[in-house]
Amino acid sequence: MTETKTDPTTRAIEATIELEASPDTVWRALTDARELERWFPLEARVEPGEGGSVFMSWKNEYEGESRITVWEPGRHLQITWGFTDEEKEITQLTDFHLEGAKGRTVLRVVTSGFPNDPAWDAWYEGTRQGWAYELESLKQYLERFRGQDREVVYLRRRVELTGQEAWDRLFGPGGFAERPLESRPFIQSPPVQYAGYVDDRKALVRVGMEPCMGKPGFRDVTLWLSAWGATPASVESLRGEWSALLERLYPDGETL
Repeated sequence: MTETKTDPTTRAIEATIELEASPDTVWRALTDARELERWFPLEARVEPGEGGSVFMSWKNEYEGESRITVWEPGRHLQITWGFTDEEKEITQLTDFHLEGAKGRTVLRVVTSGFPNDPAWDAWYEGTRQGWAYELESLKQYLERFRGQDREVVYLRRRVELTGQEAWDRLFGPGGFAERPLESRPFIQSPPVQYAGYVDDRKALVRVGMEPCMGKPGFRDVTLWLSAWGATPASVESLRGEWSALLERLYPDGETL
């Protein structure tokens, strides 16, 4: 397996998951635009091969294009992107290492390049929490719904509250305490993230309280549902219900 070289002055996040799928199947899920849209972003475009690119979008400010710097089909994909933070050039990498045996694949994901600076702690932790959910989404898709498109609800409400205050409103009276999510959790880390299986594992739900980069004291309350095989009408009904809930619980917030 190819090892990832990291800068000792920065931090990295590593996550591993075992998938009941061949390395070739997992590779397609990571590198084919339509496959990516079935478990990860809302929109994707891929120019394959080393020197190519991967564009991913959540149809808001969370979108961008990464350059492909390693392309070893079935073994190792590396993408990189850079930006300027307070006049300092930041380069981040995400490596996907695949190792297969007997029709299964161990996928190891390493995201590196986080500066050793407390100002980056929120972004670092948000990425760590995010991969925990996204890899479960990949597993759910490949092992149960391979080849199926999904319906998605994605809502964000920006609020000037602490994570605990935002969490208590959403899970307290008037929120999900009165109408539970009816999900089976696989991540429970209040007041940061909740994620679980819904409707006999036909869907995944995620709730997050994400700090806003560059806006101290603000949080993005996010609700996300990935559903395979659900009707568009049922998903739109839930989107309307959740939108009304966020506006009622956070009347001074801003919908993004």
